[in-house]
Amino acid sequence: MNVVATLSPLSFLNHRLLSAIAVCGALLFTAAPATAACAPEAEQFIDKIGTDALNILRDPSNSPKDREAAFRTLLVGNSDIRRIAIFALGQYARKPTPEQKEEYIKLVEDFIAKVYVTRLSEYSDETFEVLGSRPKGKKEMLVKSRITFPSGRDPVEVEWWLLRNGDCFKIFDVKVVGIWLAQEQRSSFTSVIRNNGNQFAALIEHLTAQIASAEAERDAPQETGSVGQSN
Repeated sequence: MNVVATLSPLSFLNHRLLSAIAVCGALLFTAAPATAACAPEAEQFIDKIGTDALNILRDPSNSPKDREAAFRTLLVGNSDIRRIAIFALGQYARKPTPEQKEEYIKLVEDFIAKVYVTRLSEYSDETFEVLGSRPKGKKEMLVKSRITFPSGRDPVEVEWWLLRNGDCFKIFDVKVVGIWLAQEQRSSFTSVIRNNGNQFAALIEHLTAQIASAEAERDAPQETGSVGQSN
């Protein structure tokens, strides 16, 4: 199958957006006052994710596979992967068969764990701080944070869209430099399907190829002297 590569699901995964991720449908059932009361818990949730991400990146004993496994636990375990995956299909949400949908959701999990961490490996010295939070409507929370770079580069503000899941939170989307990543991912995913004759199998093949490419990059020998060099 000829899969279009010009509008890749990775189009939004530049280093600026990914550094923010690193330090980092009907919904929920709470009323606005109850949601507002959850602000400290929401902020603590995001602060812990940012701290844990930095610790994973800073640990010199972590091999690339170790980092991938740790990020799978951190990012996948704290995100509503199924809802994000279905949201990213847009108007094609009813296109896949039940078997294709389950395969696709597993690929999205792999995509996050493998593709993101491959491009996150150079980040370790940033400072992450939570700035505050506010309710989004009656059912969700938005948490603002900032990433500061020791190089003196301008800081990046990141906003997290959280869903409440019982007594805990799940990440639904992240906004960096004005872009909501799940929404950008939806644009890319639907373009792949549309540009391949509306065939859902094209997206399956494309994600599989991107994941394989990330694995090859992860396992490639590192050149001597390349560590710490800027792009």
